Amino acid sequence: MLILLVTLALTLAGGYVTYDSHVDGAETVTEQQTVGTWTVESGFEHGATVTRDTEVFSAGEQLSNRSLYFTTASPELDGTYTVSHDNTDGNAAVTSTNLSLIIRAVEERNGNQVVHWQTRDSLDTLDAVEIEDGESAATTVSVDIPTILNRTEAIQNDLGAAPGQTEVLLVADTTVESSVDGETFTDTRTDRIEIVPGQSVYRVSTTTTGATSYDATEPVTRTIEPTRLELYGGPVLCVFGLVCMAFLGTARWRGWLVVTDRERARNEFERARNDFDEWISTARIPDTDDRTPVPTNSLADLVDIAIDSDRRVLEDGDQYAVLVDNEIYTYTAPPAVDPLSSPVARGTEPASEDRDDATASLSSLLFNDSTEDADATHPDESDTRDSNDG
Repeated sequence: MLILLVTLALTLAGGYVTYDSHVDGAETVTEQQTVGTWTVESGFEHGATVTRDTEVFSAGEQLSNRSLYFTTASPELDGTYTVSHDNTDGNAAVTSTNLSLIIRAVEERNGNQVVHWQTRDSLDTLDAVEIEDGESAATTVSVDIPTILNRTEAIQNDLGAAPGQTEVLLVADTTVESSVDGETFTDTRTDRIEIVPGQSVYRVSTTTTGATSYDATEPVTRTIEPTRLELYGGPVLCVFGLVCMAFLGTARWRGWLVVTDRERARNEFERARNDFDEWISTARIPDTDDRTPVPTNSLADLVDIAIDSDRRVLEDGDQYAVLVDNEIYTYTAPPAVDPLSSPVARGTEPASEDRDDATASLSSLLFNDSTEDADATHPDESDTRDSNDG
């Protein structure tokens, strides 16, 4: 049944591909194609000028983009903000920037930042500045650290408390606008320099938006032709599926797929052999001696007897046995069947007849030698018993 479903699925799939490639033919699709790109980028540079001679710095020396500056040696920090853009159409951009100085006291609580107080002062404004394609606009502002420290101290004295940590932010709020292929784009960003001021040193870091790109697109229609695999693979797959279905139908009609009783019995035995492997040991089955042979109908029955009597099942080729006191319980596995042989060659006799023949073979195997020896030594069995009785 499973094979039939698979072949049916192959036939249907091949038929669908054949219909789609030969009847529907080429497929027309509409896609969005990029016709232009506009990229905006911004950033902060910072530095400070040494105002006095020291052991390590000279007056007038320029320090730039450091993570730490010395408050007494270079008290004033310069921040330069730059906006640039690139337009594939070569169009100019218009930018507006507001630079502000924020002083605030912040504290981390439960993973959240709490702002206790804050002041904001505007330092510079760029209003509707035009930037040519590939060019940039820059502005520089200065922050005096000692002045900020004095202002912070005055605020704390006024409040009568100094909660959290003082933080200074040089913030740039920027809007940039341009067009690509007749489509207008507006970019809004916030960049900043973060300053942690101190009497001896102040630390500086930057947080910027980075580069952002905008794509102008237009719909484009194109035709997708069927591939060679679709043109020829579909019919081949369909024909293959039909041939397989015809073969299965013929095989069923002629009885090639019939499962015989012998095959069924062998399959049941093999499943039982795997299930009860832990109760079976490979060993030579001893001669019956004085034990009475008791044939069983299945390996499962033999294993049940072994479990009940706390014995092992002995396996000797296709022969299985359990020795219990004066009895030997036996089972002979059904013979293996060649799956490639015809149903006639495999035979259709009931598996029970095969098992009876096999059981008889086991009895012959277990008793022939001893019987033959006994016959050779004592031709007359009744005489032997009489002599033993005497």
